[in-house]
Amino acid sequence: MNRAMLYAFATFALVVVPGCKVYDESLLLDGASGFGAMPRGDGVGWWSGTDPTTKCATASMPRAEHRPKSDPGEPIPPLVFAVRSMRLGSLDRNGNLSPTAWQDIGFDLDGTCTRSPTCSTPEPIFSCKSPIPLVAGDGNFCRDNRFGELEYAISTNDDIGLRFGLNDHTFNCSLCVGAYNMLFKISDYNGKPNDATVRVDIYPSPGIETLKGIDCQTQKSWNADECWQKSDTWFVQSDYVNESVGQQVVGNSKLDDSTAYVRDGYVVARLRDNTRFWFPDDRGVATAFPLVVQGGVVTGKLVQDQEGNWTLTDGIIAGRMDTKDAIDSFRFIGLCPGDPLSSTVEGFAKAWADVLSSGAILPEVTCDALSVGIAFEASEATIGTAARVEVPDPCAGVDGGVGDAEPEGG
Repeated sequence: MNRAMLYAFATFALVVVPGCKVYDESLLLDGASGFGAMPRGDGVGWWSGTDPTTKCATASMPRAEHRPKSDPGEPIPPLVFAVRSMRLGSLDRNGNLSPTAWQDIGFDLDGTCTRSPTCSTPEPIFSCKSPIPLVAGDGNFCRDNRFGELEYAISTNDDIGLRFGLNDHTFNCSLCVGAYNMLFKISDYNGKPNDATVRVDIYPSPGIETLKGIDCQTQKSWNADECWQKSDTWFVQSDYVNESVGQQVVGNSKLDDSTAYVRDGYVVARLRDNTRFWFPDDRGVATAFPLVVQGGVVTGKLVQDQEGNWTLTDGIIAGRMDTKDAIDSFRFIGLCPGDPLSSTVEGFAKAWADVLSSGAILPEVTCDALSVGIAFEASEATIGTAARVEVPDPCAGVDGGVGDAEPEGG
């Protein structure tokens, strides 16, 4: 089967977006107007506020100046999480297919409200110039998530969606059976609602040794007991760690953020731009779609139950994906030049650009990137041994192929 999903995100990146509105404590959610009874989560939290230009409520993203003071307390043992499920843009909170689900996932990445359903302005405000006459609008509360809208279009397209299994169901089933994952280790954390500095290490995993017995081709639903458990050990892609193949992974990852923080229970972490990472291996039924994200951001709420077990809930991964990287990602999964569908997806990537990859606010410059917003949930997991992952190029030998797909850990 094809390799597995998301360079997610290069996900973890806390970067101040150039041109964003200046942060003001008075603009925090508790004091912001316009949110009303809208449920918190999926990008709306203590970092949200009111756009000073439009006076609209906005799901603005966490930034460096939000870093809190630490609550007292010694560090607890490191916490390791693996992703349980993701919503890529086509499913709403109830798990129903919806063409507008993407509007409720993600952050306001560019600091502008562009034709948002929850923000009425006399004249549209743009952070860059649309490549087509039809200007793409933001989601609710000014969220930027063109990738989510594209995911819905692709997942419901008989030619592309069915051929590559690009939909939430097949991807989440592959996560459930343990075909691949992304492990997050949070260390130097005091276990309290606020910690000014924690470390986050990210480990791409080619899965557990023996997959769970769910047929992802035919089974439409499953429960947690059928999926991987905390006692299952996850392989770690050896390219990202110092341990050799077959050794127990105990050290740090090459994908890390040593300056992450926790505020009001939410962890916020960052990663360098242009880091390509993915859900490796080829045992899942969902085709891999690599993400190379600029200015990425990830948040997740750390929750401990009465038995002492931890979960990472209300996770959001967001950032900007350059259109060239998006086109390469489609080629990476097998849509090579000359394929009848290649021009279709290339047209999608170029036409739906809605932000600048640099993060700048330049209304006269043509947009060259897709905004990204992905929701996820994760629970405690166990790190296993390092494993070698082969990364072939499906377009090797084809003019315009992506070439050697070496992992980039920094």
